[in-house]
Amino acid sequence: MSGPKRKLTLNSEDLLTQAFRLFDINQDNKINAHEVLALTESLGGQINSTHVQELIRACDISDDKSLDLEQFLTCWRKFKDSPEDFEPDEEILEAFRGYDLDCDGYITKDEMVNALTRLGSIKDADQEAEKCIQEMDLDKDGRVSFVEFLIKWRVS
Repeated sequence: MSGPKRKLTLNSEDLLTQAFRLFDINQDNKINAHEVLALTESLGGQINSTHVQELIRACDISDDKSLDLEQFLTCWRKFKDSPEDFEPDEEILEAFRGYDLDCDGYITKDEMVNALTRLGSIKDADQEAEKCIQEMDLDKDGRVSFVEFLIKWRVS
């Protein structure tokens, strides 16, 4: 499933728009606390994590109990500016690149197997890779984009 090579950068507007779409389960161009919790739980994330709780709080205090894209972008930017945010997006991008061996902007199962094999402590790298991809592949296209990786990182 290798497409053209593309340089993965932190164009935050595009990445955050993609993230918003993944949260927007019912595709009404708004996200609510239920959608934040559903996505977090589907990723096996921590619903008590600071980022998840801040998104839920932002939904709860808005007039219609949901966030549109602009409100979501404002919320996410606050995460980046937060002093307790120990892992800036740049560090997460570097971690992603460690898996994205062909630099196409996606982690495939084969790339995940390769990364897990390099770790050396995984008994069945193929099975573990399949499990990892299934957990992080929110749009079910068989691969993990940086946005999916970033969301998983932020809610775990």
